[in-house]
Amino acid sequence: MKALIRSLPFLFLLFLAGCAGSREATKEEMNHEFILSLPGVQKQQAYEMTLKWLANTFRSAKAVVEYQNKENGSIIGNGMSRMKVEAAISIEVEIAFTMNIDIRDEKVRIRFVNLEYIPAGATARQPFRDIVAYHHPAHHKFSEIVESLSQFIQKKDVF
Repeated sequence: MKALIRSLPFLFLLFLAGCAGSREATKEEMNHEFILSLPGVQKQQAYEMTLKWLANTFRSAKAVVEYQNKENGSIIGNGMSRMKVEAAISIEVEIAFTMNIDIRDEKVRIRFVNLEYIPAGATARQPFRDIVAYHHPAHHKFSEIVESLSQFIQKKDVF
């Protein structure tokens, strides 16, 4: 009985996937790429601020950053966040992702790839399916993350 109760969130997610699977997401809906326009912000400043933001937002830049190249303005990092998936029911899942961040003078491009989710009560990651019920809330969550980075980079009072 306890095993059944513990597996309920996972069973709910399977049910949700079945209900939400009626329409596959388009390539555009699966594209989680954002371009930040940062007038007056130079590449080096944006690079340093992005590393600080990663450390502040995801607890530890050492645990998050997989690759960094200051000359090229490239950072690859891993992140996790929570989001709600809504279809027949509403369920909260933890999502894991890779962020590819490319920094230039006055611009930052962030791509979210390798999307996985962890159903409530489970420990194993599952790859995102190509269904709208996963990608729409993920895109919204990624928009919030990107807005957080944009605000952090443009702060005037950071030491």
